[in-house]
Amino acid sequence: MAEHGSDAARPADPVGRALLFCAYALILVGGFLMAALTVMSVVSVLGRYLFSAPIPGDFELVTMGTAIAVFLFLPYCHLQNGNIVVDLFLSWAPRRARVFFDGMSGLLLAAISGVLSWRMVLGGLDMHRYGEVSYILALPIWPVFPFAVVALALLAASCLYTAARDFRDMMR
Repeated sequence: MAEHGSDAARPADPVGRALLFCAYALILVGGFLMAALTVMSVVSVLGRYLFSAPIPGDFELVTMGTAIAVFLFLPYCHLQNGNIVVDLFLSWAPRRARVFFDGMSGLLLAAISGVLSWRMVLGGLDMHRYGEVSYILALPIWPVFPFAVVALALLAASCLYTAARDFRDMMR
């Protein structure tokens, strides 16, 4: 990996490469989804403007698709050190202290991601069980949840990986 705090490089170890491969696959799906939503939005706006005929439920589709895409982007963002960092309190600290707190924040984000993934499983099962649907198109809501679960689980694994890397770097 690159030096701590710099732009992330391609991991050399098998675990890091596997996580990066999976995260990259998710961003490809998320990117394709966002591109499709963009085209649909343009068609809907043009249809509304030119023919007074927008795509019915376009707002629902954009909302659901964007939610999926955002979750899919999270693991790759973390692995590439793309998260926003506010180092107001640690900019003066020695490198070891900054790396330690980066590792601790990785562990905290892993715990939060793991809990959210677990709760998304339960929420998706409830949505399926109760037949929750969108307002206009009556689309089932539950199919959004598996994407979030997978992405959050991969985010948790990625956070554990980067935290372990940070603690290993700190010991050097």
